Amino acid sequence: MNISIKRKKDKLIQVFTRTPTEGMVKTRLIPTLGAQKSAKLHQRMTAHAINISKLMSVDIEIYVTPNATHQFFSCFKADGKLKTQIGESLDDRMGDALESGLERYQKVLLIGCDCPIINTAIMHEAFYQLEQFENIFIPVEDGGFSLIGTTKFSNTIFENVIWGSDVVMKQIRVNLKKYNYSWNELDTLWDVDDIHDYYRLSALMPQLTDDL
Repeated sequence: MNISIKRKKDKLIQVFTRTPTEGMVKTRLIPTLGAQKSAKLHQRMTAHAINISKLMSVDIEIYVTPNATHQFFSCFKADGKLKTQIGESLDDRMGDALESGLERYQKVLLIGCDCPIINTAIMHEAFYQLEQFENIFIPVEDGGFSLIGTTKFSNTIFENVIWGSDVVMKQIRVNLKKYNYSWNELDTLWDVDDIHDYYRLSALMPQLTDDL
C-alpha cells in the first residue's frame, strides 16, 4: 500500500487586521484625528503591512475581523488569501490561524498592522531565527508583541494572558518556560496606539500620515 505524505511548504506570513470601520479602529486617536482620519490611518497601516509582506516573496494570508468582505480588502485579493479570523478572543483567533498555518507550512510569521517599522530585514531575521528556536517574538514598548513566529505552537502559550495590558509579553514568557518551549526575542519595537505614537510615526514615516 502506498501512503502519500504531503510535504509542507516552507514559509507563510499571516497579516492580522481589522475591518476599517469608522469609530471602531484606532480609537485612542479619535479624540485628536477624528473617526474618519483614524480609520484612514488604519487602512494605510494595513496596506503597508501587506505590501512589506509581499516583498518577502512568500505566501501571504490576510486575516480580518469581523468582515473580510469589506470593499477595502478587494484590492488585496491578488496579494494573499483573504480569511476571516475565527474565535471570540484574540488568543483564540491567533491560535486558530497559527495552527492552520503550521498544518501546511514549516514556519509561520504572524504580524499585526500596528507596528509599521517592521521591515523585510526584520522578517528575514525572524524566519532565520526559526531555524534554531520554536518560537520568535518581537516585543513592543507597551508590554505586548508585534510579531510571533513559530514552528511549534499550542494555545498554552497564551494561557491566562491579559490582552491589552502591559504584562502580555511577561505572561507569555512565563508560559513558554512552563511548557518548555524554546524561544528568542528580537529587538523591542514600538507600535502606534496613542497620539504620541502617531507623532513618532509622522516623523519617521510621513507617507503614512500625510493629509491626516
